[in-house]
Amino acid sequence: MAQEKSNSPNTDSLAESLDVSKQILEALQDMNALNKKLLWEAQVTRRTLDTIRTTLARPVLSDVHDFINRAQLSFLDTLKAIKDGQLSFSRFGDGEMRLMLREDYKLTFQKNSPQLASDLKKILTEPAENLLVGFPHLYRDNHWSGVWSDIWDQMKPLLRDIRVVGNSHVSRPVFFQHTGQFGVEAWRDLWEQKKISIITGKDSRFELIQELFDNASQSRFMYSAPKNAYEELEAVRESALQDDSDLTLISLGPAGSVLAYWLAKAGKQAIDIGHISDSYQNVFKGGSWPETKSAVIPR
Repeated sequence: MAQEKSNSPNTDSLAESLDVSKQILEALQDMNALNKKLLWEAQVTRRTLDTIRTTLARPVLSDVHDFINRAQLSFLDTLKAIKDGQLSFSRFGDGEMRLMLREDYKLTFQKNSPQLASDLKKILTEPAENLLVGFPHLYRDNHWSGVWSDIWDQMKPLLRDIRVVGNSHVSRPVFFQHTGQFGVEAWRDLWEQKKISIITGKDSRFELIQELFDNASQSRFMYSAPKNAYEELEAVRESALQDDSDLTLISLGPAGSVLAYWLAKAGKQAIDIGHISDSYQNVFKGGSWPETKSAVIPR
């Protein structure tokens, strides 16, 4: 009499596991297909919103473009004007403009205040004769379209009496991308065989790199607070006015724009150089983008 074969418990468990695995795999495949569909829909929506945003911003960008065509110097002409006229230089970027015009706006390294906003506005409305004001390079990307759409109606009246502006982005990567070694030499010409002082935040990441600064005859550092530098800017100004350097270079964010203006008013040449060293390293050495680096060196 033949014996009937029966499935062992191990065989039953294996079959159940395979079935569960198959169900999980099918569920994951369904989820993957759904995620791809949602991603595609999100991309379509984003492109649509970008198109709408660009269309709405077009009149504003056109107005900004008209001002730039009328008043803004090119990259290299900005530095030539500073050199030929022994001018100071205060740069305005999106941060400075928003701090000036938006009470609730702040930066991670600089809080806002009515006095800071007022001092930034004075740079434009009570100009110093020996100061060149820097205005941003015109970008038409989503970020800058949003910036100009937000603030241009308030920014434009402040520029009414300004006939010439420099390009604020002369210390940004885009400057070195466009000008290469000519741009490096244009910067170096500003401090050729001069005694320079560099004002920056204590423990800041600013470096006096040889490629830009080794032709200065002397250099020394003066330090401010690493964050919220504007809070002690008056004390920094007094120290800078007592300094006997030929040229003061400033890397202090929005506070640096104000300090360059104050020193110009006092008859001292001061240039807001921002992230110039990081920008050089980014373009020529493959270094990190300036804003991806910490404002201060961790200790």
